[in-house]
Order: sequence, then structure tokens, then C-alpha cells
Amino acid sequence: MSGLSTGLLILIIFLSLLLLAVIVVTVIAVIEPHTLKVTTRKMYPASKIPGFKKQDPSTASGSFSQPGIRLFFFSDLHADICLIKPERLISAIREAHGSSPLDAVIFGGDICNDYQVNEKGLSYLKMISDTCNEIGIPFYGVTGNHDFGFDPSDCRAFFECIENKQIHFTSRATGKPVVLCGVDDSGRKNRVWYKVPDVPSDCTSVLAVHNPDSILHFNEDDHVDFMLSGHFHAGQIKMPFKLEFLLLRDDKLPKMNVVEGIFEHNGTTLFISRGVGCNKLPFRLGALPEVSVVEIFA
Repeated sequence: MSGLSTGLLILIIFLSLLLLAVIVVTVIAVIEPHTLKVTTRKMYPASKIPGFKKQDPSTASGSFSQPGIRLFFFSDLHADICLIKPERLISAIREAHGSSPLDAVIFGGDICNDYQVNEKGLSYLKMISDTCNEIGIPFYGVTGNHDFGFDPSDCRAFFECIENKQIHFTSRATGKPVVLCGVDDSGRKNRVWYKVPDVPSDCTSVLAVHNPDSILHFNEDDHVDFMLSGHFHAGQIKMPFKLEFLLLRDDKLPKMNVVEGIFEHNGTTLFISRGVGCNKLPFRLGALPEVSVVEIFA
């Protein structure tokens, strides 16, 4: 009897701890979508390595003393399941611009989960656009896979679509030309990887494209020095062994351990944002919503 009682007690303790762990994880997953992280991402020129590696600022910084351009980047709004209020983004933009002037605000795609019900997303983007107009900085963007079928050129997105366009800057650090351009997203089915716009070789090129897997489809003559992306949500709900990607998605980079942050690949420096909103479920775990001040050293 004592052995049975001890075993039963151990089972009760185990189940109680398991229940407690489930409750704690659930609470965290409910809280995280409300918790915006404003990050500063420093991007340096990449080496010509064929594979992927995390960029180490301590070894990549070289002789750069200041960034060439400063951008405010956010992606994956998914406004129908976004628990970050636009006022929070607006505050982050104002604060970033107040500390040192921003050259532009850039949206990386996915206005809503369903573009046909995206009025909430458009209202959200209008508030961002109004702020940019007020403080005198441009608001650019590209579309994501959830925006397939939505035409941003009709001005209802409130950002200037830079797909297949070139926006010219001058580097504060070097005085050399910097070109910002974008690439369209073909949606979730029958995916097409569109060609990168041609940029002169004597310019530093910055490409905004929603899906980071695009980097795997560059041609040898494509000139992309820096790339800004989102799409992965850092997994949104992180599971052991990256099961969220193995079971639920067919993206290639996460299977190569390239999920979020800054990486180098064959001469391109890639930043993958965790995004702002949620896809399908209003939960995040180990993947806090993110907007970023991106400082490009070029």
C-alpha cells in the first residue's frame, strides 16, 4: 500500500507540475503578442561566403564610424490579429527620428491575414503614413504573400510601393549613392520568385522583399548588398527542434537555422524581422513582436 501511495503521490506531483507548466506557457503566449520590442539592427557589408552565418558586429564593423542610412523597418502587420496598437509604433518612430534623423520608414509586407478584409490594416498604415508626413520622412513598402491580389499602387496602402522601383539616397558616412528597391510577392500558391531590379554596381543596394527565401533565388549577376525581410515571425510559437517550421511550413531558410536576425550570405547582409502581428492565432511564444531601427553601414 505504501508503495502504491508513493507512486500515486509522484504521479500527482508530476501531473500538477505539468499543468503548472502548461498554464505558465499559455500565459506567456497570451502576453507576448501585446509586448513590442524596439530593436536597433546594425548591418555591415558582407563577405563572399557561400553559406549562411550570423553577422558579428565586432568583426564586421571595420572602419565605419557612423551608419550611411537609418531606416525604421516593420513587417507582418497582420492587422486583423495584431495586438500592438499603432500608437506604439508611432511613438517608436518619433523616438527613433528624434535621436537621429531617419531616412525612411519601410513596411515589409502582409497588411492583413486576408487582403479582402484589410480595412483595419489600411487604417493602421494610414496612421503611420500621417506620422511620416508630419515629421517629414518618406514611407515605403512592399507586399507580402497575404497581400496577393491587393494592388498597393492605388494609394489605399498609404505607403509608396517600391516594387521594381529605385529610391536614391546618399550615404552620410561615405557620400556615395545608395539605392533602395523592392520585389513583389507572388502569394502562397504557385509561388514565383521575381527578378531583383538592376542596380548599378557603383551603388550600394538595399532590397526590401517579404520572404527571406528570395535570397536563395538570386541570379549570379544580381547586386544586393543589404536585404530586409520578415515572413517567418521567428516561428511565432517556438517549439523544440523547430517543429513549427518542420510541421507547419515549407520555407527553406529555417531548415538551415536562418530564422531571425542578421546573416551574411554570398555578399549580401540579410535582416529577418520577427514582425508585428500574428498569423491565424493570437499567440506568440519566444518570438516577441519587433520593429527595428536599421542602421546600414555603407
